[in-house]
Amino acid sequence: MKILLLFIDGLGLGQADTGRNPLVRFNPSFFEGLFGQPLTMELGTLYRPEVCLVQTDACLGVPGLPQSATGQTAIFTGVNAAQIMGRHIQGFPGPALASIINEHGVMRQLASKGYAVTSANMYTPNYMELVSMRKRRHSVTTLTIMGAGIPLRSLADMEQGQAVYQDLTNESLFQSGMFEVATITPFEAGARVVKLAQQHQFTMFEYFQTDRYGHKQNWNAAELILDQLNEFLIAVQSMASSDMVVIITSDHGNFEDLSVKTHTRNAVPTIIMGSKCQEVAAKISDLTHITPVILTLLKGEK
Repeated sequence: MKILLLFIDGLGLGQADTGRNPLVRFNPSFFEGLFGQPLTMELGTLYRPEVCLVQTDACLGVPGLPQSATGQTAIFTGVNAAQIMGRHIQGFPGPALASIINEHGVMRQLASKGYAVTSANMYTPNYMELVSMRKRRHSVTTLTIMGAGIPLRSLADMEQGQAVYQDLTNESLFQSGMFEVATITPFEAGARVVKLAQQHQFTMFEYFQTDRYGHKQNWNAAELILDQLNEFLIAVQSMASSDMVVIITSDHGNFEDLSVKTHTRNAVPTIIMGSKCQEVAAKISDLTHITPVILTLLKGEK
């Protein structure tokens, strides 16, 4: 069995309102094809033979708006980090959350049991230098990768078709002055991620443009990135093998309501594709259930 976890930052289940929700106004064909209507809270929880949708709690019993550092820690460790910390923590994890990630990270747990794990995300050549200069901070996903003792995927990996940059197309790399980097289509990006997932028992990929432009309330950018994300997801769906479980989830709401700059308290969608989707969906109700169900699936297979 292969598991591919696609983490889409800031993607909640909003209202069926074209004035607030770009997922309704632009209605990507991927979600329309899966569910017969836009991806909104009105869908409820769906159990179908090859695809399930679970409305997943991101608040985790803690007051306030869900945030990235604690929400992502919950996803990638199975630990209710917001409850432990007593609040939702935004942005990047500090030492306390980093310790939780290092001990309980899903990739470390799997790697320690002999499973082949990887991340498909490419990191720029100067990434570590920027971190050492305190111009960048490690995200939850980066600490999850590093905690498993595997190297971050590089520009050389991407040039060999073995990694994908977080924007899917490499356009932001070109715009930042890396003119030698060739752009690719979102469909090609999706195909690359699936190819990597076929070579590993667990693969993850992070996409965060949704959260970025949700905060900016930028409708033009929202339409563009939804088109790209749609093409990427179509590629993943069409190329995933019969023994692959694809899990799509998020850490908090944001992009689904461009009437506000902040995150939302909306549930997030967890979409499971594959023959075991109902088995997976039955075990998920909040973000802390993602890692345990992955561990259970692979343990049962082994």
